[in-house]
Amino acid sequence: MQTTSNTQTLDQFIAHVFTGEYEQAMMLCDTDVKFVVFRKQSDSQVPIYGTHIGQAAGTTFFKNLAEMFEFGTFEMEDSIASDNYIVRFGELAHTVKRTGDVFNSLWTMIVRFDEAGKICLYRMHEDTAALEAAMQISR
Repeated sequence: MQTTSNTQTLDQFIAHVFTGEYEQAMMLCDTDVKFVVFRKQSDSQVPIYGTHIGQAAGTTFFKNLAEMFEFGTFEMEDSIASDNYIVRFGELAHTVKRTGDVFNSLWTMIVRFDEAGKICLYRMHEDTAALEAAMQISR
């Protein structure tokens, strides 16, 4: 339980993701890392939804994310660190490349670290209705 180290690891991970350095980001993760994005099940209309297990799946997920969005703001309002978990929350505004519409949302990130200080669980929660509206998806 090295909270400072875990915080630094998460900061590095996020920096790598936003600069497209996905392999470097995955080096900070356990080989069996689990990324759960918005919901556990996948969705054919929104390829980032679902559970992505392992570093290769994580790399694919973040590449898909970069293909879908022109990243705008991603602001953290606060962070809570406890034991092997970090919870962060804030606001974002990203443009959906396909539609040109802006996806505005509050977000929450829940990250768990293993005993070696590697990310083993990454859960992201955002406003899926706002995302699907920006993607112009009708259900």
